[in-house]
Amino acid sequence: MSKTAWVLGGGSGIGAALVKELVARGWTVAISGRRTEPLQALAESHDARPYRLDVTDFDAVKDTVKQIAADIGKIDLVVFSVAAWEVTKPGTYDYESFRRIIDTNLLGAMRVIDPVVAQMRKQGFGEIALVASVAGYFGLPRSAAYSSGKSAMITLAETMRTELASDNISVRIVCPGFVKTDLTAKNDFPMPFLMEADKAGKRIADGLLNSKRFEIAFPTRFVLLLKLIGLMPYPIFFAIMKRLIARK
Repeated sequence: MSKTAWVLGGGSGIGAALVKELVARGWTVAISGRRTEPLQALAESHDARPYRLDVTDFDAVKDTVKQIAADIGKIDLVVFSVAAWEVTKPGTYDYESFRRIIDTNLLGAMRVIDPVVAQMRKQGFGEIALVASVAGYFGLPRSAAYSSGKSAMITLAETMRTELASDNISVRIVCPGFVKTDLTAKNDFPMPFLMEADKAGKRIADGLLNSKRFEIAFPTRFVLLLKLIGLMPYPIFFAIMKRLIARK
């Protein structure tokens, strides 16, 4: 019996690229997203199973987990690749913008994790991969809501990795750099080491299927640079952040 994966945010961008990779490698893949047309198109072209879903609807999430488990029989891997992003001006902390981003990116993951963990405990195994971002390594200017949510997702995955090990449930975190998607197309600032979505999907699939490491992060040079910045004393760190704000 082939292994099964459920990719949320699978209709476009990194999620869609990962779906294509998993199907090509022999996996049975369920895909979810808010928009019906991209899901259906990907399902037809790559033999995936579409389940339309808005992760802000907790009841719908629970029902979808049950439906996928009933349809396929098990869920070996869940990849949460849902993301909301809005470009904001420095010093602007609009509540509604924060609410939309956190409700989708962080609380959306929590709505999925709860019933998924229950299903994996029932079947006796499973793996959960949360797609965060290198933007979660520290507080980036113009990205307060997004960085905050992704930072919280990283620490959440660290906690889950420890707590769920005894249940035979593995937890991983995925931290991509800048990837060409509909979301990053909104950006009006330089995006170093920008990569194509298909390449990102391959990197994630390779990391999930060919390694056991907790963090899958890329591109390597960008990741190392950002982690180095995060280790710097605050006076140096804030001087660097100030220069980022000044860049157009």
